[in-house]
Amino acid sequence: MDPAIVSGLVFLALGSYLYGSICWAIVINWLKEREDIRQHGDNNPGAFNTGRNLGKKYGILVMLLDTTKGLIPAIIATNVNFKEQQSWAVGLAATFALLGHCYPIFFKFKGGNGYSTIFGFMFIYNPWMVLEWGMFVFLLTLIFKYIRPMQLIAITATGAFGLIIEWSFYWRNFGPLLTSEMAMITIPVMTLTVALIQLPRFVPYFFGIFKGTEERMFLFAPLFKKKEAASEQE
Repeated sequence: MDPAIVSGLVFLALGSYLYGSICWAIVINWLKEREDIRQHGDNNPGAFNTGRNLGKKYGILVMLLDTTKGLIPAIIATNVNFKEQQSWAVGLAATFALLGHCYPIFFKFKGGNGYSTIFGFMFIYNPWMVLEWGMFVFLLTLIFKYIRPMQLIAITATGAFGLIIEWSFYWRNFGPLLTSEMAMITIPVMTLTVALIQLPRFVPYFFGIFKGTEERMFLFAPLFKKKEAASEQE
């Protein structure tokens, strides 16, 4: 293997991990409140917990910044020519970006769940999978009333379905050097690897279901509340 390509892959993996390790929720909360977001709410340093503790605009800001942790490595991996190792570049960029977010070296390896980061690289690699993943999350949450555990099940199901889907349009993407044939082989395996990386972080959520401590989410509750309020006014 070309030493220059090997060096490029190493730098890509290392750079993706280090940038992924910048936990924006912790940084922004510290700059504003001088407190660790991991000591508040659900203790997860992510966009949702930031929004609940600092307000929606800060939650959106964290979400956008976390998205770039997957987006930028994916753009590099699909625009820089790694020749016959292009599929390795694609997989390493995403995997190490997520490892950095979930287990950041700068914050004692205690990071977030990584879904904004996943969205960032999946948007480049396979926009259809993003839509599929979102549909799985919506339907599973609607049925079981839990969102965090369902996110892991949804990403696992998305990767598993990717192993059997061969439609050419499904594998079209925004990466100039990521061919449909390459994506068909690489992306499902990478997605299942992503689910495996997240598994240790999500085990407590599944235990929480059985203990009755996991927060439930009723997607259409606000709609019913509005109808009840309207009927009371009448």
